[in-house]
Amino acid sequence: MNAARKNQESINEVYLKADVIRLTVPAQHKFLNVVGTCIRALITNESNVSDRDTLIYNIELAVHEACANIVEHAYAGLSGRIEVAFTLVEEPRRFIVELGDNGRSFDLSTVSAPDLTKPQTGGYGLFLVHQLMDKVDYYPEPGNNHWRLVKQY
Repeated sequence: MNAARKNQESINEVYLKADVIRLTVPAQHKFLNVVGTCIRALITNESNVSDRDTLIYNIELAVHEACANIVEHAYAGLSGRIEVAFTLVEEPRRFIVELGDNGRSFDLSTVSAPDLTKPQTGGYGLFLVHQLMDKVDYYPEPGNNHWRLVKQY
């Protein structure tokens, strides 16, 4: 059994015990605010969240960066869609964002962290995603890329 399938089975177990919201957005920058609005609404409705505004900001920024990379690199100007699933898990409290696309995949291990001692105009997206989320997984498959971003709170 491949790693992506095993991971999907594990994810399915989580879904049975959690609230899941799914949406699909066109892979265009102008629609990414819809994803951010959903994150804000879901976290706002959660009770007993410390430093809610920071949590929302960090998740929104990480997910926006991942989606922007899908738009810019996976689809690279071609039309496509981003499948989004938000999962709220009670124990331990986690907010899971899964992103799927049918664009071009890449090898995550070949992306180096930016040199923070030198100014540059790009290359911070994946670095930010990894810094802001507790766990980041990427499962590339031709025509079926899958991201899983997890934030505990």
